[in-house]
Amino acid sequence: MGSCCDPNAPKLLMLNVGGEIVGLVAVEQAFLDVMDLGLKDKAVAEKLLDIVKRRNYIPDRAETEYKVALHTAYKTYLATRK
Repeated sequence: MGSCCDPNAPKLLMLNVGGEIVGLVAVEQAFLDVMDLGLKDKAVAEKLLDIVKRRNYIPDRAETEYKVALHTAYKTYLATRK
């Protein structure tokens, strides 16, 4: 029998989105992709949402909250890389 956790499975990032904790996959890769584009603030949030939506279900009515959460997590990610 195999192990319980696939080491090749995508990492799950837990984010506080509008007061709810949600798990999203492929977020770190989205951060890396956006870093390479050299975008600023609002454009960063838009692009992060666009990329993350490709692999995660994000309800249309919650897009604003997801943008805020992703952008906040992105800024934290950048700060930890320095």
